[in-house]
Amino acid sequence: MALPDGHTADVVQLHKPDRAAAVVDTATDDTEEVLEGEIVPVAAAGPVDVRPDTLSEMTAAARMAGYRAMEIVKRPDVVAAAVLRHELRYGVPGALRCLGMFWQWVCARELDAQLATNPRLVLDVRQTRKKAAASTAATVAAGGAASWVLLSPLVPVAGLLLVLALTGAAERRYLASLRGGADTGRKALGTHPGSKAVRRAVADAKLGKADDIRVIGPITRVAGAWEAMVELPAGTTAKHAAKRRAELASSIGVDVVQLAVDPVKGHAGRIGLWVADTDPMQGDAVTSPLVNRRDPVDFWTGRVFAGRDARGRAVEFSLVERSYLIGGEPGGGKSVAANNVLAFAALDPYVELWLADGKGGFDLADWEPVAHRVLERPEHGLIMSMVADLQEEMARRYALLRKAGERKLTRDVAARLGLHPIVFHVDEIQKFSLGDGDAKQGKEFITGIADLVGRGRAAGMITGTITQRPAADVVPTRLRDILSIRWALRCTTPDASDTILGSGRAGQGYSAAVFDATQRGAGYVLAEGADPVQTRSAYLSDDEVAGIARRAYALREEAGTLPATADRPDVRLLTAVLDAMGRHPKGAHTAEMLPALTRRPEFGGWDAAKLAGALKPLGVTPRQVDLDGRNRNGYRRDDVTSALDRL
Repeated sequence: MALPDGHTADVVQLHKPDRAAAVVDTATDDTEEVLEGEIVPVAAAGPVDVRPDTLSEMTAAARMAGYRAMEIVKRPDVVAAAVLRHELRYGVPGALRCLGMFWQWVCARELDAQLATNPRLVLDVRQTRKKAAASTAATVAAGGAASWVLLSPLVPVAGLLLVLALTGAAERRYLASLRGGADTGRKALGTHPGSKAVRRAVADAKLGKADDIRVIGPITRVAGAWEAMVELPAGTTAKHAAKRRAELASSIGVDVVQLAVDPVKGHAGRIGLWVADTDPMQGDAVTSPLVNRRDPVDFWTGRVFAGRDARGRAVEFSLVERSYLIGGEPGGGKSVAANNVLAFAALDPYVELWLADGKGGFDLADWEPVAHRVLERPEHGLIMSMVADLQEEMARRYALLRKAGERKLTRDVAARLGLHPIVFHVDEIQKFSLGDGDAKQGKEFITGIADLVGRGRAAGMITGTITQRPAADVVPTRLRDILSIRWALRCTTPDASDTILGSGRAGQGYSAAVFDATQRGAGYVLAEGADPVQTRSAYLSDDEVAGIARRAYALREEAGTLPATADRPDVRLLTAVLDAMGRHPKGAHTAEMLPALTRRPEFGGWDAAKLAGALKPLGVTPRQVDLDGRNRNGYRRDDVTSALDRL
């Protein structure tokens, strides 16, 4: 027995008595049992250690564990029930989460931003994915039923348990990440920041120390955004802050397109911050007011509706005494932007449209019926002939202005002298400015177009150029710098953006390279202000463009300003039909006329139905035509010539 330090004790050895020699009858004798022993002296050796035997305890624990394992083996149903409860706890929520993600994929949720601008793409993808999902579900169901019947019910049950195990593992991993297993990132300023947080964000963008930055006035909420006026440290200008727009957006915790940094008039060291809660370059399409307009526009007082800025305000500009450059990468929205300009010009029945398409395609086909002049083919000789005719017209107009004592063409002067505004629209200018590899031809074209831009505006002649390849060799500096309206859609590089907006604009915080493919129609418009404006262009569908073109045709027909030119598609079609008829005075049968008609590239691939559909609006319909005793379906020459005379 352990005693306090310094104390000892004798050990008493006890001996059991001989039970055989001395038997006590406990039933009759009350004598107690006596133990015999003797006192043995033991030298003091310190406290006696009486701790349990560790090895024996471990042995006993192992024996107990083995016993329990054997019991579990005897009851596999208990084990299965425990595993099933565990997997059901995590597997079912995991399976539901996976099904939700799968349904989002089936519905193409990642393409929702393009639903307003490209609905056909979204609907086609949804249809394809729904078919794939349905076939997959049918295959799984059929396989499960077959294995149940042909093999064993345990097979589909085992498959179900495997699925639950996998989804349960995914669910546990997801829950672990929510409990802090992954980094959460820096917290954004949010939708209602305080002045201290704004000062700190401006300081984090390397625009000064937080103590030297001031927030002037309250931070206000305006239509899905917050605004603040910030005074920068002494010596730091608003232009410098605009250059660090990307850094400011990062410190605030938003995308760069959600942030606007505006100078404050009257103070070079103050900026206005406007921060949107969501991406302003996505969402519902911007509607053009020209879609439902029935009355004509006035070129002299009206303004082209380009779209809306990040705040939702209208972005507009006048074409009077101006010229324009529209550029961006393929698919960036150049054609839509160009149609906004052409729709405005076409709806004034007194504006002459001169159209040149470098692709030789159909991008401008809707406007050709109201165009005064259309480039027949994208060839150098033909485009230079058009440029020469415009230069001759410009010289004629200046002669009339000089004789009338006027310096430039105004609305009143135009009415008095009978001179209408001219819009010369050149699509895919790179076809002509590069000269198809002939530097001499390219230089000749640039010289001619630059002359029209520089001198034509006072004579009421507006020149516009479009390109999907914004580069210095396509739009040289000497041409770009005199194009007063510049519209940069999404570009691949900041240098390409600078080719449109001007050298150094990307370094000032205005780069169309920041937009991605989901932000359709997003760009910068440099028109009537000192700085470009972030703009989402108004969207015009193909049907809406065709509808506006028809109204423009009707307005010009009513005003008597429809061009009588062989360049018009209707005139070209009727002329081609007459040529395809051959020399028979009555006309031609459709089957015999089509081969000659379709040899022309413009009508290649046409059949009888398409020809009839194109001629019907012109008052020409197929009928039975008797040619030398052969009575077949065809067209009469008199019908075609009468339609041509009506044009």
